[in-house]
Amino acid sequence: MSPRDHAQERSILILGGNPETGAIVDVANTMGLRTVVVDPYPGAPAKRHARRAYDLDVKDFAAIDTVIAGEHITGILVGVADPLVPYYQQLCDRHGMPCYANPRSVAALTSKSGFIDACRRHGIPTTPTFDVDPADARAVASLPYPVVVKPTDCGAGVGVSVCRNAGEFAAGVALALAASPRKQLVIERFMDCDDMFAYYTFVDGQAYLSAAADRHKAADQGGSPVCIAAEYPSRHLDRFLRTVHPSLLRMFADLQIRNAVLLIQFFVDTDGFYAYDPGFRLQGEAPHLYLRHLQGFDQREMLIDLAMTGTMYRGAFGEVNDPRFKGHHATTVWALLRAGRIGRVRGLRSIAEHPGTLTVLQRLREGDLVTPEMTGTERQVLARIYTMAPTREASLERVRFIRDHLSVVDEHGEDMLLAMYNPATKP
Repeated sequence: MSPRDHAQERSILILGGNPETGAIVDVANTMGLRTVVVDPYPGAPAKRHARRAYDLDVKDFAAIDTVIAGEHITGILVGVADPLVPYYQQLCDRHGMPCYANPRSVAALTSKSGFIDACRRHGIPTTPTFDVDPADARAVASLPYPVVVKPTDCGAGVGVSVCRNAGEFAAGVALALAASPRKQLVIERFMDCDDMFAYYTFVDGQAYLSAAADRHKAADQGGSPVCIAAEYPSRHLDRFLRTVHPSLLRMFADLQIRNAVLLIQFFVDTDGFYAYDPGFRLQGEAPHLYLRHLQGFDQREMLIDLAMTGTMYRGAFGEVNDPRFKGHHATTVWALLRAGRIGRVRGLRSIAEHPGTLTVLQRLREGDLVTPEMTGTERQVLARIYTMAPTREASLERVRFIRDHLSVVDEHGEDMLLAMYNPATKP
């Protein structure tokens, strides 16, 4: 195809190449767009179905400028990658293209320290933090272990450690700094309590709570406790709407968010909610799949429309949005793997064909290697399995079916599955 032919098509530049971003590429393809993906890794999964792909670092603005001009790009969208959001905003601004982020929202929602500052300005409690110099041995020894050490600007559990003593703390600091593009970290209290997320859709300056779910996590593996299940709607939803939601709306207005999606995670105990992690992008755990199924809007299409036209949704969004899921219950199950090479996977087909399964998103396949460095992060996820039912008990019965039918062994025949979510152990 000649450059002139390229100019006759609408082309979108998608930043990032992980498997979750690949789903955005697929949706853009079905919308008739010419997809161009940039990612530094030649084998990045999101490149497989793109019309064009470049092995470039998003931070190399001069090279990206050349791609935008040569491919006649008319819209830019970031994929499922927290560290790329600031560069997405800068590139959109640089080229005068629609963007869901602005400098104010980027500063508050792509840095954990910036997020803490924004929450505190609006009276939103956050996870208690410790201002400790990692080089001060006496201060490090006096920390109330366990503590969590994490980079300020990474997601998906990358660079996060649960530290129970000074030795683990030193290793956690090194890991966090190695993972952080800004070489910054935060030290937090380890919270042994409930965990939930609130997922917002913004349309023309109005913030709508679209989903809220309770998160169940794996036992500590030496890194971040990775999620093993999410149940919708959250049992804390009513209390959340009464106590935290109004303050969040004030913060969103202050950040001048107009059209976007945003997920915020909270710890929950009898005293209240503690905000601890924002995701200013589409989510790898894909709550948008339930929203499309139950409420009829697809956030992937909405963000692509925003990138290409500047408009995210046409119509009365409040009439279709319902965080209570219209009385339905849903459970997403994560299948996490131990380190090793995947030898055989059994049961995913029967699970996918079960009438209670909405969809299965498989990330790893037979022959793939799970390294020790991948454990404690989202990279150890074999698949996410999405289930829907009219009642909570029926939804949890779907989970039991998954537990009974999924099997994964390594090349030596040893079980690779970590303990999966057992609904019998939770209220």
